[in-house]
Amino acid sequence: MRRTRMAAVGAMLAAALLAGCSEEPAPTLTPPPVPEYAPPAVTEEHAQEILDDVELTILEADAAGDAELLAPRVTGAAQEFRRAEYNLASVSGGESGPKKLWTDSALTVVTATDGWPRSILAVSQPTAGDTRRLLLGLVQDGPRDPYRLVAWSSMLPSATTPTFPAASVGTAPVTADQAGLSATPTEALTWLAASATDIESEGSAHFADDPYRERVRQELADLKQAAEAAGEVSWEWTPGEIVFGVGTADGGALVMGTLDTVMTMRKTIDGAKLNLGGEWAWFVGGDPVDAAVTGTYKTMVTLYIPPAGSEDLIQLVGAERVMTGAERVE
Repeated sequence: MRRTRMAAVGAMLAAALLAGCSEEPAPTLTPPPVPEYAPPAVTEEHAQEILDDVELTILEADAAGDAELLAPRVTGAAQEFRRAEYNLASVSGGESGPKKLWTDSALTVVTATDGWPRSILAVSQPTAGDTRRLLLGLVQDGPRDPYRLVAWSSMLPSATTPTFPAASVGTAPVTADQAGLSATPTEALTWLAASATDIESEGSAHFADDPYRERVRQELADLKQAAEAAGEVSWEWTPGEIVFGVGTADGGALVMGTLDTVMTMRKTIDGAKLNLGGEWAWFVGGDPVDAAVTGTYKTMVTLYIPPAGSEDLIQLVGAERVMTGAERVE
């Protein structure tokens, strides 16, 4: 009888519990939010290993003075820039050599995307005997391709790097026509080219002051003054292309691009002498100019572009220039 009562009580309790459960809604599983982009595919440690491989390739190419040896780890604008430095070392008889590049990183930024290309930005530590910080842009074009250096520049003394998302989170890739910025990277590069020698240009209003363009303008003024007794000097800057871009934590972008420059010195006063020296003489000799001489330069630049709606100005963060050639014009 006791067992029967216990069984009955147990049955009634089970029925009550089942009835209670049936009246409550089933729990709903809420999945985590889908991130805007995939997690970064490269850790900081792996990124530094990649950077070390890039540096080793550069050292080997520098020792041989052969730009073709750069191809496994250096490409595009970076390879052509280094080729110009090797050529300058050759025509100068060793007086001018390629600037030292190193990749020990103080800051590493990795894009987080499930597609390609993928990018790594590194800001180097200063090294022994050189207080510069280098801005290094690397790109992986496809899943079977290595990361290659596509551009670099020396960080300007007065510049600061913007804030980036943590490397464990990653950042968004940025294209040449990226929307959502105060200007597209292509527009910013065009404005920079116009403002390099003309402080009154429309582009100047979009840029914060920087020591690099001040130095360029002073250089042009000094050349004009030195040449005025014999002729005239002109300088034309044209935008190249955007080769690298990553997003910043505030919704802006850090981008790298190229500029091309043609400088012309023309003799306009009969009987005067327009003499050449330095890099110009390495390419065309030191004889006075009879008619005119033109020199070409390539510059790699790094820009910070604020997000759309910001009152901040575009900043030139880094720059690197090399003379690529010169020729006499009759």
